Amino acid sequence: MNSDEPPSTLSFLLEPSEARHLATLCGQFDQHLRQIEERLGVTLHVRGNQFTVSGAAPAVNQARSLIEELYADILVGVG
Repeated sequence: MNSDEPPSTLSFLLEPSEARHLATLCGQFDQHLRQIEERLGVTLHVRGNQFTVSGAAPAVNQARSLIEELYADILVGVG
């Protein structure tokens, strides 16, 4: 996180809440989420279908968009 950026936290839900699809999104041992954290410089916390992203505001918004897009692709069977 850039020291000029104030920290930001954003919570959101992914719907529909389907365990199989959420598991695909997160990856084995949450490896997909760890990749997002490393590449965007954010921290992710997940409980069921509730996601909380913390970090610099632009990165937090980018992480949310990415997660929502990936989940939408999973729901329609892409990937």
